[in-house]
Amino acid sequence: MSDEPTVVVRTLADLPSFGSGDLSSQILADETLGVENVGVGVVTIAPGARGSRHVREVEEIVFVLSGTGRIVTEDDSHDLAAGQAAIIPPGVHHYHENTGDEEWKKLWIFAPQGPEKAIRARGE
Repeated sequence: MSDEPTVVVRTLADLPSFGSGDLSSQILADETLGVENVGVGVVTIAPGARGSRHVREVEEIVFVLSGTGRIVTEDDSHDLAAGQAAIIPPGVHHYHENTGDEEWKKLWIFAPQGPEKAIRARGE
């Protein structure tokens, strides 16, 4: 067995899903894989559903893979569609809502890590 670093390939279909039927996340990379500085995953939000209002102590970056939705802050709202990204600074209260007729699927990145632990706590 080698101590050399290696590429890790993950497939969404093979990963556990954390959350409810309306909003669930799958974790692609975090400290459990030896990734030290960021957490990465995919969240899927059902049509008409929205997440709870929350605030993070880390930067949150989302990139829309499919569907349409909105990020709502205390002062503004931002509509996003496939191919668009949003950067949410630490300390900004917000929620995510699906405004379309299909699943809203987004890649999320937390820098540094942290929130993915709460995602795991939701259970499978």
